Parts: sequence; structure tokens; C-alpha cells
Amino acid sequence: MSGRHAANSSKKPLIIVICAVVLVALIAGAVILFMNFSGKNDNSATTVPTSAISTTAVNTDSTQNISDSASEPTQPATESGVTSQEPTEQGFTSESSDNDSEIVVPTISGEEQKPKFSATLVPYYAKDENSSEEVSLRDLFGSAYSGGGFTFNEDGTFIDGITNTSANSGAYIVEGDNIIITYSNDKNVIAAVTEWNGDVPAEITINYGGIIVSFK
Repeated sequence: MSGRHAANSSKKPLIIVICAVVLVALIAGAVILFMNFSGKNDNSATTVPTSAISTTAVNTDSTQNISDSASEPTQPATESGVTSQEPTEQGFTSESSDNDSEIVVPTISGEEQKPKFSATLVPYYAKDENSSEEVSLRDLFGSAYSGGGFTFNEDGTFIDGITNTSANSGAYIVEGDNIIITYSNDKNVIAAVTEWNGDVPAEITINYGGIIVSFK
């Protein structure tokens, strides 16, 4: 009986050692699993903000592009067929109209209208209204002076070809001893008829800002 008891006693330490080893292995395995799990969580936590930052940056760039595009000034569109109007030495616009016969010429003197006529009257002399001193036509009309004049048509239209720029045109009526000239830009000029050839003016004068110009 005593021999069996001694054998059982010697087996107890061995069992305790085996249990201890197994327990240590389990604890080590648990620690390793915990560390791996924690590492994965850390990686996920690190990458998510990076994606958020990248998305924010893209959105910011898109917003900036839209803002820059909206802030760029747009150029006004130019309608097709519309030409710019530049002033000539007389202050009229260099423009001719296809509907000059439809321009309404104001009645100024109130006298009875005379028949319209066909004639070309060219400036030949200019003088100062106050001093009566002669003035050069080239000095008056500038370097664009071409030596042309007014061409009046029987349909009530005219062309001002005094300068070599685009001809100024419009409509006219004859009242008493005056020719009322209306340009296509609504500017009105009165030409005084100083000499007649029947119903056709043979000589006229026009006041250009204090300079009297004679045409014939």
C-alpha cells in the first residue's frame, strides 16, 4: 500500500508542471491575438482620416476651380454685322444707312417746302464768322479732307463726302432759302442757300462752329 501511495505522489508535480505550461501557452496565445487585433484597429484608425483629408482636399480644389471660373470677367459679345462708329472731324459718325429716305427731317423754318433736287456742291472757301479772315479748308476739316462735298439726290437723301472717311449720309428737305440736313445719327445742320439756279441751289453756306464754309 505504501508503494502505490509513493507513486501517486510523484505524479502530482508532473501534472502541475504540464498544467502550468498549458496555461502559459494559452495566456501567450491570448496576448498575441489581442496585439494583432489592436494593430488592425490602429491601422484602420490611421487610414480613415487620411482618406477623409484626401476627399476634403479634392472638394476644396473643385470649389476653388468653380470660384475662379465664376470670378473671371466675361467679354461682352459683339453682334454680327454691327460696326463701331468713329467720330470724324465734323463730330458726325462714319455711318451710312440703307434707309436714309425714311429719316424724318424736322421742320425748322415753317416755310413751304420746295422740290428736292439733284446736285453736288463742293466747299471752296471758308472764313471766320467774327473776323472774316480766310480759313484753310484742310485746317478746318483736318487731314481727312478729301476735297469732296455734298451730293443731294431727288429722293431726299444726301451723302457728305467732304472727308475721305466713310461717307456720312442722311435726308434733307428744302424750306424757303434753307436746306435742312439731317444725318443718320439725328444730327441736324442748316445750309443757307445764297444763290439759286431755278429750283436748284447753286451756292450754299454752312456754319461749322463759327467758321462759315461756302459750297458751289
